[in-house]
Amino acid sequence: MNRTLRALLMMGGFVLSLTLFFPSAASAGQLQDRMKARLPEIVTLKSNGVIGETHQGYLEFVGASRDGTDIVAAENADRTTLYTAIAKKTGTTVEQVGARAALKWKENLAAGEYFKNPDGNWIQK
Repeated sequence: MNRTLRALLMMGGFVLSLTLFFPSAASAGQLQDRMKARLPEIVTLKSNGVIGETHQGYLEFVGASRDGTDIVAAENADRTTLYTAIAKKTGTTVEQVGARAALKWKENLAAGEYFKNPDGNWIQK
Protein backbone atom coordinates (compact mmCIF):
# COMPACT_ATOMS: atom_id res chain seq x y z
CA MET A 1 0.00 0.00 0.00
CA ASN A 2 1.48 3.37 -0.88
CA ARG A 3 2.49 5.73 1.92
CA THR A 4 -0.06 8.43 1.20
CA LEU A 5 -2.94 5.96 1.18
CA ARG A 6 -1.75 4.31 4.40
CA ALA A 7 -1.40 7.71 6.06
CA LEU A 8 -4.83 8.73 4.82
CA LEU A 9 -6.37 5.58 6.29
CA MET A 10 -4.59 6.25 9.58
CA MET A 11 -5.90 9.77 9.56
CA GLY A 12 -9.37 8.37 8.98
CA GLY A 13 -9.48 7.21 12.58
CA PHE A 14 -8.61 10.68 13.76
CA VAL A 15 -11.17 12.16 11.41
CA LEU A 16 -13.83 9.97 13.00
CA SER A 17 -12.66 11.36 16.33
CA LEU A 18 -13.26 14.84 14.98
CA THR A 19 -16.93 14.20 14.45
CA LEU A 20 -17.31 12.61 17.87
CA PHE A 21 -15.48 15.24 19.89
CA PHE A 22 -16.04 18.58 18.18
CA PRO A 23 -19.11 20.61 19.06
CA SER A 24 -19.74 21.67 15.49
CA ALA A 25 -19.46 19.75 12.26
CA ALA A 26 -18.05 22.89 10.62
CA SER A 27 -15.11 23.00 13.04
CA ALA A 28 -14.43 19.31 12.55
CA GLY A 29 -14.70 19.64 8.79
CA GLN A 30 -12.29 22.56 8.63
CA LEU A 31 -9.72 20.72 10.74
CA GLN A 32 -10.14 17.60 8.64
CA ASP A 33 -9.70 19.57 5.40
CA ARG A 34 -6.52 21.23 6.65
CA MET A 35 -5.01 17.94 7.81
CA LYS A 36 -5.89 16.18 4.55
CA ALA A 37 -4.41 19.02 2.48
CA ARG A 38 -1.08 18.77 4.33
CA LEU A 39 -0.86 14.99 4.21
CA PRO A 40 1.03 14.58 0.90
CA GLU A 41 3.73 17.02 2.04
CA ILE A 42 3.99 15.31 5.43
CA VAL A 43 4.37 11.92 3.75
CA THR A 44 7.15 13.32 1.56
CA LEU A 45 8.96 14.92 4.50
CA LYS A 46 8.74 11.66 6.46
CA SER A 47 9.91 9.50 3.56
CA ASN A 48 12.87 11.86 3.02
CA GLY A 49 13.85 11.54 6.69
CA VAL A 50 13.31 15.24 7.39
CA ILE A 51 10.61 14.71 10.04
CA GLY A 52 9.39 11.89 12.22
CA GLU A 53 6.69 11.09 14.74
CA THR A 54 7.37 11.49 18.45
CA HIS A 55 6.14 9.44 21.41
CA GLN A 56 4.00 12.48 22.30
CA GLY A 57 1.97 12.33 19.09
CA TYR A 58 3.56 15.25 17.29
CA LEU A 59 5.87 15.78 14.32
CA GLU A 60 9.44 16.86 14.91
CA PHE A 61 12.55 17.43 12.81
CA VAL A 62 14.95 14.50 12.77
CA GLY A 63 18.09 16.37 11.72
CA ALA A 64 19.32 19.84 10.88
CA SER A 65 17.04 20.39 7.88
CA ARG A 66 14.02 22.56 8.58
CA ASP A 67 12.28 22.01 5.25
CA GLY A 68 8.54 22.20 5.78
CA THR A 69 8.63 24.19 9.01
CA ASP A 70 5.27 25.77 8.24
CA ILE A 71 3.70 22.38 7.49
CA VAL A 72 5.02 20.85 10.72
CA ALA A 73 3.86 23.81 12.81
CA ALA A 74 0.38 23.79 11.28
CA GLU A 75 0.00 20.02 11.68
CA ASN A 76 1.15 20.09 15.29
CA ALA A 77 -1.25 22.95 16.05
CA ASP A 78 -4.15 20.99 14.57
CA ARG A 79 -3.12 17.85 16.44
CA THR A 80 -3.12 19.87 19.66
CA THR A 81 -6.64 21.08 18.86
CA LEU A 82 -7.78 17.52 18.20
CA TYR A 83 -6.07 16.05 21.28
CA THR A 84 -7.51 18.83 23.46
CA ALA A 85 -11.04 18.15 22.25
CA ILE A 86 -10.67 14.42 22.84
CA ALA A 87 -9.14 14.95 26.29
CA LYS A 88 -11.94 17.28 27.30
CA LYS A 89 -14.66 14.86 26.20
CA THR A 90 -13.00 11.78 27.73
CA GLY A 91 -11.82 13.32 30.99
CA THR A 92 -8.17 12.62 30.34
CA THR A 93 -5.17 14.81 29.51
CA VAL A 94 -3.86 16.13 26.22
CA GLU A 95 -0.60 14.31 26.97
CA GLN A 96 -2.37 10.97 27.39
CA VAL A 97 -4.33 11.43 24.18
CA GLY A 98 -1.15 12.38 22.32
CA ALA A 99 0.70 9.35 23.67
CA ARG A 100 -2.10 7.03 22.53
CA ALA A 101 -2.14 8.68 19.11
CA ALA A 102 1.63 8.29 18.90
CA LEU A 103 1.28 4.52 19.20
CA LYS A 104 -0.97 4.54 16.14
CA TRP A 105 1.31 6.88 14.19
CA LYS A 106 4.28 4.64 15.07
CA GLU A 107 2.42 1.50 14.02
CA ASN A 108 1.73 3.01 10.61
CA LEU A 109 5.19 4.31 9.80
CA ALA A 110 6.67 3.07 6.55
CA ALA A 111 10.07 1.42 6.38
CA GLY A 112 12.79 4.04 6.72
CA GLU A 113 10.63 6.57 8.60
CA TYR A 114 11.50 7.80 12.09
CA PHE A 115 9.96 7.60 15.55
CA LYS A 116 11.35 9.42 18.60
CA ASN A 117 11.24 7.30 21.75
CA PRO A 118 10.68 8.72 25.25
CA ASP A 119 14.45 8.55 25.82
CA GLY A 120 14.90 11.11 23.03
CA ASN A 121 16.47 8.77 20.49
CA TRP A 122 15.26 8.55 16.91
CA ILE A 123 14.58 5.00 15.75
CA GLN A 124 14.31 4.26 12.04
CA LYS A 125 11.67 1.70 11.14
